[in-house]
Amino acid sequence: MKVLRYSLLALFLIALAAPQALASIGWAGNVWPLHNSVQVPTGPITVYAQAWKGGVTDSGGQGADISATLYYKTNLMGAEASVAMAYNGDVGNNDEYKGDVPQAALAGTQYVDVRVEFTDLTDNSVYTGVNDQSGNPPPQRYNITNVLPNDVNVTFTLCMSGTPTSGAPCVIGGQAPIGNWGSGVSMTQVSGELYNVTVTFPAGSNPVFEYKYKADGCTNWESVGNRSVTLPTDGTTSVNLAADSYNNAPIACGLGQTLSEGKQVCFQLCMEGQAAPPVCIIGNVAQIGAWGTGVAMSQVGPYLYQVCVTFPAGTPIPVNVEYKFKKDDCNTWESVGNHTLTVDNSTASSQTIMNSWDNGPGVCTPVKANTTTWGSLKALYR
Repeated sequence: MKVLRYSLLALFLIALAAPQALASIGWAGNVWPLHNSVQVPTGPITVYAQAWKGGVTDSGGQGADISATLYYKTNLMGAEASVAMAYNGDVGNNDEYKGDVPQAALAGTQYVDVRVEFTDLTDNSVYTGVNDQSGNPPPQRYNITNVLPNDVNVTFTLCMSGTPTSGAPCVIGGQAPIGNWGSGVSMTQVSGELYNVTVTFPAGSNPVFEYKYKADGCTNWESVGNRSVTLPTDGTTSVNLAADSYNNAPIACGLGQTLSEGKQVCFQLCMEGQAAPPVCIIGNVAQIGAWGTGVAMSQVGPYLYQVCVTFPAGTPIPVNVEYKFKKDDCNTWESVGNHTLTVDNSTASSQTIMNSWDNGPGVCTPVKANTTTWGSLKALYR
């Protein structure tokens, strides 16, 4: 009787342990390349995907009892084909697998749709719905494009447009000639803020790629999105890309539109109901401190402060100005968002912009921009 009791207990414990031992794959995803990417038919397309299973893929090496299959279908195929994927290494707690869409299947096609499935061999459960690294669900489509039939020399031109750089900038992007997002290609200074470099893209390259720039000796990235290029595949051997401006600022270097005359802007601030002058203005352009040190404002009327600045002829336009005010001897910021102003050739030669502290209800009588001292204004009230 005691033996039977222990046998039943052992069977019960085995039953409890079975679901744990047969737990299915917990997650799969991170397919690469991304959906809608452009591929060339000069070789196979290698597809990568990752899977995670608790207690299996967490440790180093290939997790046991997991297999992956790549399914593909081009616009010329009537049915899907499949290839087994091979273990490619660990990525954190995930196991990564890779498989190839064969080059022979890509000849003459417009696109190929792929999807990945993982199978847990402990219970034969299948994990479908494997998304790419941007969360796009299967099937992931790869658009097949013509390749460059010959070498193409591509000239990149960059104007720093007022952004200082402690060393030559570089161009960097998603093709081997410009570093595959690893090491950029240093540019040569043409004059002043203007740089360029010519890079050869060899025959057989993908004509579609993205790129951007890094300043300070190829150290600091631009903060804007990638630029995109499609090179011609008609035998063209040389392409001069349109000049770019660092961070897409209004282009300088004599390449873009500029102010045809100087523009004066007088900023006036009403401090009625407020305490703690002196006050200053600070903003995103050099005339008002470039978000560094504020520019002091002078009192020109009761509770009214002013500073006038000039945007000289030749300044790249449009000048999109953002600014705020500070009080307590330029120590305490306004609590509202940035004020904005655009200066271009349609702007009046001289204009006065009136603000009140924190966009409050303060009301001050405007004065002409040439009234520069409170002392001269007080004489008007005697």
